[in-house]
Amino acid sequence: DMFLKLMENAVSEIKGQPVVEPLDPEININMSALLSEEYIPDIDQRMLMYRRLARMTQFDEIENLKSELLDRFGPMPKEALNLFSKIIIKVSARKAAVARLDLKKGMLFLYFSESHLQHPDKLIDLIMTSSGRYELTPDQILKVRLAKPSAGSHIDQVKNVLKEMAERVNT
Repeated sequence: DMFLKLMENAVSEIKGQPVVEPLDPEININMSALLSEEYIPDIDQRMLMYRRLARMTQFDEIENLKSELLDRFGPMPKEALNLFSKIIIKVSARKAAVARLDLKKGMLFLYFSESHLQHPDKLIDLIMTSSGRYELTPDQILKVRLAKPSAGSHIDQVKNVLKEMAERVNT
């Protein structure tokens, strides 16, 4: 509820506590990711699934919903699998304090949210020990060189990079 949220923020401001909104990472990956009409014919069901996916914050919730769809609608087409990958990446990005992620031509660009990054020093350690795989630009964008897709699809590599970051950066 929007009104309640505004009230909470106002109260926090009066108390002098910084208001940190939950991170809603922007994921820029060029792939078709959707629940098609062929897969879930009923529009209300499709909308419900999109809403449920949008609210997910934990990996097990995502896996449970995936199983539920497999049970109800059968094997997933590629776009649906892509959508689940995108949601997993979004949840991982949130855990790793990444505000924006761009994947292009085998390079991953990560933009961090300073207000959500709890241990920037651990991020620096990760970069220093990565033997050239990670590079931090002067304007604080982390560039990650992905291996050739034969070493596991770029999407899977992105998931792994974020997972490692979430473990190192915010624990």
